[in-house]
Amino acid sequence: MSIKHLLSILMACVLLSACQEDLLPSNDPLKNTQDLQQGSMIEDFEFTLSDGTTRSLSVELNQYDAVVLYFTMWCPVCDSHMSHIRTDLVSQFSNVKFIFVDYISASIAYTLDAQQANGYTDFDVISDENNILENQFNGTMATTIVIDKNFVVQFKGLYKTTEDLTHILNEAL
Repeated sequence: MSIKHLLSILMACVLLSACQEDLLPSNDPLKNTQDLQQGSMIEDFEFTLSDGTTRSLSVELNQYDAVVLYFTMWCPVCDSHMSHIRTDLVSQFSNVKFIFVDYISASIAYTLDAQQANGYTDFDVISDENNILENQFNGTMATTIVIDKNFVVQFKGLYKTTEDLTHILNEAL
């Protein structure tokens, strides 16, 4: 086996192991102790997208029946989930707004760079610079939130499969 091959394997292992790590463990003082669950009603909030524009949940829910927030770290696991959302769910649920939440990059510029580098320029990506949404939803890698028109959290959990999310959306709508 060549050194180049070994280095490639080592790099893949390092990247995959990083995806399993909670970068803000539950004992971290930056974590908000409020953990919204399914059935919780939430208040409207504003967010900043990777292009620097600001929107609100209410604006999105005036146009769509639900909003799905998917928390990403731009790792291979998240990329796989986001690809499934893109190819399997967006066209099936045109009445749902899918938004990715970059809770790890810490700046609009880094979020935009990651979004472009990973090929998601056709999606809205929130730059959660101050970890407001991460704290509000206790969101980490692959956390998926479904919010309906009445500002009720219909689902909060880890993304499992496209079929699971399809079932959840069909039930919520």
